[in-house]
Amino acid sequence: MEIILLLLGFVGCYIVATLIHELGHVVCGLCNRWKLFMLVVGPLKLYRETLDSPIKLGIEKNIVMWCGVGGTFPTTKSENNIKIWAKVLLAGPFTSIIFGLIMIPVFVVTKNIFVLMLCLMSIAMGAMCIIPMKMKTGLLYNDGTRYKRIRSGGQEELEEKAIFKLIEISMLEGEDATYPDDLIKPLLESKDNELKYYGYYYSYSNAKKAGNLDDCEYYKSKMEELKDKVPKVIIEDCPW
Repeated sequence: MEIILLLLGFVGCYIVATLIHELGHVVCGLCNRWKLFMLVVGPLKLYRETLDSPIKLGIEKNIVMWCGVGGTFPTTKSENNIKIWAKVLLAGPFTSIIFGLIMIPVFVVTKNIFVLMLCLMSIAMGAMCIIPMKMKTGLLYNDGTRYKRIRSGGQEELEEKAIFKLIEISMLEGEDATYPDDLIKPLLESKDNELKYYGYYYSYSNAKKAGNLDDCEYYKSKMEELKDKVPKVIIEDCPW
């Protein structure tokens, strides 16, 4: 019985720690007048189908995303959005660490094992998310790595800024969107298969909008070559 209680406590603490972390991202975005787009904690999610649609409660079918997603997005284009995005990336880890430190005196007073568990889990989560790593955590690099890439000044910075701006165009312009070649180029030159896949997808979207069937077939063939090297969720995000 004690083992079951500990296991349930561990799961509960993980969910709370994840919620605190993702709320750090979300609140930072909201404070900069961005809109909540998605909040995933475990199998539950709050989401919008578009930036203008109402918030819905649903079940997240992609288990990879159960690790937590706190997504906000700007409602207007601005060169300042990248700077805000950098702040949003760091807000989650800092919130986790601060919350964990606040829990230390609470544990000292209560001597509750679950408070200690929540404290350590939050600090560990914040540290793991803020320390730059070469490996990905789930679909993306962790928060600290993406922040470092934005500030790197090289190809990695071009890739991070390009994917952000391309998604920004897609979210704000919808079906009318066309994507600048200078933003697609860094993705096509990337060593990251996921980013390269997105590069071919945006190129395909431009070709389709222009009615260039030969180019459409070419970009579709390039995406087909990468199909087994990228997560299913990315393929579903790029319909053709």
